[in-house]
Amino acid sequence: MAAIAHPRAWLERRRARTEADHWIGHGFESRYPWRVSELTSARERKLCASSLHGVLGELGGSMLPGAAPLRTRSLRPHAALLEAIEARLRADAPVAALGMLAVNALLTSPGSCLFSDVDEVESELRAVLTKLEVLD
Repeated sequence: MAAIAHPRAWLERRRARTEADHWIGHGFESRYPWRVSELTSARERKLCASSLHGVLGELGGSMLPGAAPLRTRSLRPHAALLEAIEARLRADAPVAALGMLAVNALLTSPGSCLFSDVDEVESELRAVLTKLEVLD
């Protein structure tokens, strides 16, 4: 029985995270403190910063291309913004959960400016950087 409960528990946690992410994206952070804590943890920040470092390495030609092809031609002029996002994630200052959701979408969504041809690369990257700021 334990072998069956484990995958079910994993699916339930995944569903709970997806639901929490949806509501956090709509401004209901206070209802999901456990998810906010996960998103803004040092571990999550470090993982995302490392992923961005890899993206920057691909843009600079110092790393081999990854499994998902980056739109390097449209991203190169905006490398400084990607560096700013990485630096913000590595800084000691707290980050907003909404911003971490935006970073995760940037890194994993096929529709993000990293992977698809979009006209507004700069505005998308600036929006991610802005969302990382904690508003009091």
